Amino acid sequence: MKWLAGLPFISAAGAVVSVPLVHRPKTVAEHKASWERRIRDAKLLGAEEGLPQIPLTDFQDAEYFGEVEIGTPAQKFLVIYDTGSSNLWVPSSTCSNCKKDGSKYDKTKSTTYKQNGQPFALQYGTGSCKGQLTSDSITLAGLTISNGTFGEVTTEAQDVFGEAPFDGILGLGPPNAAIDKVPTPMQDLLAQGLIKQNVFAFYLSSNSKAGSMLTIGGTDDSMHTEAFHYAPVAWTSKLLPYWLIKGSDIKVAGASTGSCGAFLGCQLVVDTGTSLIAAPGKAADTLIAKIGNVSADCSNVKDLPVVTFTINGKDFDLGPDFYVLRQSDGNGQVQCLLGIQSAPGVPLWILGDPFLRKYYTVWDADEKRVGFALAKQPSEEQIIV
Repeated sequence: MKWLAGLPFISAAGAVVSVPLVHRPKTVAEHKASWERRIRDAKLLGAEEGLPQIPLTDFQDAEYFGEVEIGTPAQKFLVIYDTGSSNLWVPSSTCSNCKKDGSKYDKTKSTTYKQNGQPFALQYGTGSCKGQLTSDSITLAGLTISNGTFGEVTTEAQDVFGEAPFDGILGLGPPNAAIDKVPTPMQDLLAQGLIKQNVFAFYLSSNSKAGSMLTIGGTDDSMHTEAFHYAPVAWTSKLLPYWLIKGSDIKVAGASTGSCGAFLGCQLVVDTGTSLIAAPGKAADTLIAKIGNVSADCSNVKDLPVVTFTINGKDFDLGPDFYVLRQSDGNGQVQCLLGIQSAPGVPLWILGDPFLRKYYTVWDADEKRVGFALAKQPSEEQIIV
């Protein structure tokens, strides 16, 4: 489930949840300056030697996007690195309704372009795109995939993508979720010997602080303060092609909500592309009722209870400093709202960005598991962007 600036964006699980927010959109120049600052700050953090990294821009704690290059010479795009989907797509230079100020792929300017031509279409919960499959070199984190296949989009849902601060989406979900069985970028990186492990990890900052980062091929020890605790991918992922793990309990202030069944437990999708925590209808109602109302003026945030997710025998606490979202209105006033919402009719929980901002997370396709470790929170003062 994806969200952009408070509007329902994409739902991997097919549900739509509306979150009313008001904001002042950044200009293209502001987005460019913000992204360039992330590149500069990323160099200060340093990665484990030999592991490629991609700095990500934090858009209002709602979307995290970074750069990918396609073609020779490189054509640059900003994409959501999304564990909730499995295809890469970017707008084509022939797109009929893509936003005018975004980057567009021009095959006539690439010496490594190879024609594919197979029709390509993706239907999301709140939008769609279509075009054709194209093959070309794809570079992420300095690693160049030869003859990678991606969606060259010629028509997109303008009401969904027309105001987005990014150009496309790069899916990091399971291969069996890829449309037309297109190899995922991670599969290509591994097959071409560019990485040794099919492993990647995300560090997501909060409140526009520097340092959001995707590490490919392993993890970065400088970004967490404890050992990883792993949960195996659930057997239900064979039926529902997501990064699914099993939770055994959801607690509020230490008391069980009774939301997780004895057999299936709570099926948790671990998704970087979701800016909220989503829960099935009745479970969400119970959880939200136990948390209580969040004052729009943020006056009671410090008094709200801790929510705990029990995953593979370990409790992961999440306080209101993470599950309450703070957004600025057009006058610069900060408003608070609950970052937990209902997904009616969907039997899945989605651990989105509020959870992932607290826990540095690794997706390990080789061992079929997801691991969490307490993320190292930056100590610098908040940066306003």
